[in-house]
Formats: sequence, structure tokens, C-alpha cells
Amino acid sequence: MKTAFKIFLLLAVVGYLVFAVWKFSNKAEDRICEGVNVEIIDSIPDGFITDEYIRSILTRNKISPEGMKISEINLEQIERLMLEESHIERASCYYNAVGMLCIKVVPQQPVLHIISQKGEDYYLSSTGLTMPTASFNVDLCVVTGNVTKKFASEHLLEFAKFIRGDLFWSEQIEQIHVVSPEEIVLYPRVGQHVIELGSIDNFQEKLNRLQVFYREGLDRVGWNKYRTISLAYDGQVVCTKANN
Repeated sequence: MKTAFKIFLLLAVVGYLVFAVWKFSNKAEDRICEGVNVEIIDSIPDGFITDEYIRSILTRNKISPEGMKISEINLEQIERLMLEESHIERASCYYNAVGMLCIKVVPQQPVLHIISQKGEDYYLSSTGLTMPTASFNVDLCVVTGNVTKKFASEHLLEFAKFIRGDLFWSEQIEQIHVVSPEEIVLYPRVGQHVIELGSIDNFQEKLNRLQVFYREGLDRVGWNKYRTISLAYDGQVVCTKANN
């Protein structure tokens, strides 16, 4: 009896699987889209890409999936429309088991806010792309001065990623001012000094040197003792006293 029951149960499971495959494959073209589900994978709290923003892309392009036959909806077209937006890095579209159109997007991650002396105002993403600032407001380290898009993407991008990935420096550095490629100045949040970085070359070693000086020097004499702290010379930290 137990063997017969097991055989019956196995046949029932196989029969259900065959029915399910038949229903969801042969009849797929007749299924109706039950709605749109948006998933945004964003590391920025309260990021600038929202559910409403994604749905507005569909609306602008006169695409209303809900109620349409699944066979009539072009998933590749929707993905392409998403990727045409400068704020989106990756996008994928698919249907779930209940017929919902799922749109999953990964936004571009802005790492710098560039305001050049020529009047350019844009975000630089982690992939080196420029993003307009008109529609969104993100709290980022600001770059000012004589900075071109080429210099920002080729020379400041890795520096910005390092700053954002370091707990101490992400809180300390609030502005980067480019006088020239060989003369970059950093403005910290704590202390009344400015940091003369020199060129961007070997920036990590320079900042490590400065962090040691902060810990062993400024913590003892006070964070407002110096007007400038220069890291432009190899292996040195050169300071100019403030006029108190």
C-alpha cells in the first residue's frame, strides 16, 4: 500500500508539472500584464531615481503595459529606453509568476559635484559619466576652479572614489579646488586650514601622511594653529602658521 501511494503521489506531481509547463508556455501569448513593479538598487539613501521617475519614462514614451497582452510588450525596447537615461547605469525587464512586468534598475552613482569656473555644473558618476544636476540634489564633495570634464573623469574620479570609501576622509573633505593640474587645494570640514595637495599623483600616500600628522600633531597643538598644510613635497608635511 505504501509503495502504491508513493507511485500515485509521484504521478500526481509529474502531472501537475506537465500541466504547469503547458499552461505557462503554450498560453503565454494570451496572458495579460497585471501591472508594473519597479525595483531600484541604489546605495544612496533617498536616491534621486524613484519609482515615479521610472514610471514617467514609460509615460513619456506612451507605453502602458498594464492590461496589455504580454506578447505585445517589447521588453528590449523598455530596457533600451531606461538605458538612454543618463541617470541609469543598468536595467533589466522580465515578468514574474503572476504576470507583473518587473523593471529592475541600477542608477548611476554620483561621486562628485563639479562647478567649474566656466559655469559648468554637473555630477560625475562612478563610471566617469556626467549627469545633469537640474532635477536632483545630492550632497557630495564639490569641485571648483579650473576643472575640465576630461580632467575630472581622468584624474579626479579615482580620488573621489577613495574619499567616499574612507570613513574619515568622506567626513573631512568637503571641497576640492583646482587651480591647475599641479596645484589642487582641499578644504576640510574640521579646522581652519587649507590642504595644499599639489598634483593628484600619489594622493593616497599624501593623505595617509596627513592623517598621521593630524593624529600626532594637530591633536596636540590644536586644529586651528596652521593656515596651510602642504603635502606637495615628497615625504613632508609643510605648515604655515595662522595669524591669530
